Amino acid sequence: MNRTRILKPALGLVALVCVSAITCFVWMQVGYSQGATHGKVGKPQISDTVQANMYADNWFIMYLNGELVAVDSIQFVPHNVVSVDILPDYPMTIAVMAKDNADAKTGMEYANTSIGDGGFILKFGDGTVTNANWKAKAFSRGPIDRDIKNPRVENTPIPEDWYTVDFDDESWSQATEYTQSQIGPKEPFFEHDFEGARFIWTEDVELDNTVIFRHVVATPPDGKARPDFSNLNDIVPSGPRRRPR
Repeated sequence: MNRTRILKPALGLVALVCVSAITCFVWMQVGYSQGATHGKVGKPQISDTVQANMYADNWFIMYLNGELVAVDSIQFVPHNVVSVDILPDYPMTIAVMAKDNADAKTGMEYANTSIGDGGFILKFGDGTVTNANWKAKAFSRGPIDRDIKNPRVENTPIPEDWYTVDFDDESWSQATEYTQSQIGPKEPFFEHDFEGARFIWTEDVELDNTVIFRHVVATPPDGKARPDFSNLNDIVPSGPRRRPR
């Protein structure tokens, strides 16, 4: 058998593999360098996210910079903690609507036998927490005058743009802080990190049944520098370019 005839194709195959590998490497380097040269931002990684923990008595919905990011999956009981990964973008406008499980006509719960209470607490992995610096406003309250024999509610129309960045909450009052013993959170609360956060509501945690909270986080509370991913839909993220076929 002629070994030369066997070696030539083998050497050719090795050479082809080497050329392909070098070409792929060069294209990857070009992709990275072009991204760096033109100031492009890299694609977000899961390591760029932070965990957000939320607990509400009884239900909430949350927006960040006008985008829906979390909805409580349980309207009443059992009480639960909602944990999601978020991609922070500063300044970060947080808008939360929280509701006690109150009857829409009476403001009471448990088959109109008692007056309930609310409560909301939040902590993000960047150090963002709920406290009295947040804004709060009630949009449904009752039973008026705590009259449980003839219960009535007062409702204020909820602005359609309450969750947007540009919404004007200047006239709103500051949130009221409540202690853990005042709210009485259930077991799931103690299994998550809420250190440094405070339970908040309006001044009346019992009669105010639908409350909207707003807060702006100007910069990361933990001081950590993070990439700006605010315009991902309008840019081409940097990264390895696909080599030509």
